[in-house]
Amino acid sequence: MNIRLAPAIAAIVLSSMTLSACQEYQQDRVEDAAQEITEFGTDEEFVENPAPSPTPKFGVEPRPVRIGFDGPDFDACGSYGEITGLNPDGDNFLSVRAAPSTDAEELDRLTSGTGVSMCDSANGWIGIVYEGSGTAGTDCGVGSPVESERDYDGACRSGWISERFVELIAG
Repeated sequence: MNIRLAPAIAAIVLSSMTLSACQEYQQDRVEDAAQEITEFGTDEEFVENPAPSPTPKFGVEPRPVRIGFDGPDFDACGSYGEITGLNPDGDNFLSVRAAPSTDAEELDRLTSGTGVSMCDSANGWIGIVYEGSGTAGTDCGVGSPVESERDYDGACRSGWISERFVELIAG
């Protein structure tokens, strides 16, 4: 009987020694980490990372249309155009986007003949200001000079359209 218990007792003793060594190793690591914290200062001295920016719903951050590129002696938006070239057999509208990208949120839909003030441009896109539904006859505030370049914040709607579908009328 003693012969059979000897291997089992040896295994228990060995396990106990291994467990003890692991616990000592872990304790040493905790003490090392505590020492590092002490060497580098208290938590109050650390600057927290700001919260990450939320991921845009449509993959592209909105980009406001800017006006006043031509300076204080010229209209806030230098050109005027009309929507043209839409496929009458297709959807027959042009999407107005929140940024100059097809991945940006669709803000509105314009039809052929809609007049737009052309204010900004970026990579084949035109930043426009236009009268939206319910704002017909509203002064959009882009036919007069502004003191300096700025984001459009007037009474009308604004957004981005592909330059392929705008015919220059004036400017």
